[in-house]
Amino acid sequence: MNIIEKINTRRSTRSFTDKEVSSNTVHELITLGTKAATGSYGQPWGFVIIRDKNEIKSLSDEIKKYLLENMTDYPYFKQYESWLKDENFSVFYGAPCVIVIYGDTISHWYTYDCSLAAGNIMLAASEFGLGTCWIGFAEHICNTPEFKAKHNVPDSYKLVSTMIVGYPNTTQQKPPKRKPAAIFFEK
Repeated sequence: MNIIEKINTRRSTRSFTDKEVSSNTVHELITLGTKAATGSYGQPWGFVIIRDKNEIKSLSDEIKKYLLENMTDYPYFKQYESWLKDENFSVFYGAPCVIVIYGDTISHWYTYDCSLAAGNIMLAASEFGLGTCWIGFAEHICNTPEFKAKHNVPDSYKLVSTMIVGYPNTTQQKPPKRKPAAIFFEK
């Protein structure tokens, strides 16, 4: 499949098999992620890889507890409150691998650069038969000093993306039709 087909057919995956994603595959995805363009060639990214099922579950439980206790600070998650209250719901959807992407704030462009790396990882993952999904639920917990210290993330790095990776449990549905792009000016 060529890159245009990949872009047109890529979907977020929220249901996975139990099959592990090998360390070699994860490292290859990250290497491909770091082929992304960067401002001033800064390459400000850093990664945390979590494949331990117990840690993933514990992290999900911590995230759910935190969000429910602080829902007024995160009104955009109100629509998911019933999910967060469900003890069987995992914010990581049963994925066997979580990749957390951080950017070094010494670079003015770290958010853009790391987002481009995340996009590369998502597209490359589909080449390996893997599914991915950017997990917004994790944005607070994965950026805390405690989480960063536990995972050896330097203080100057800030969370950009938390992504799940695994082998899809279902056949991907056709992507929904997108709204036309808003073009504000063309000459």
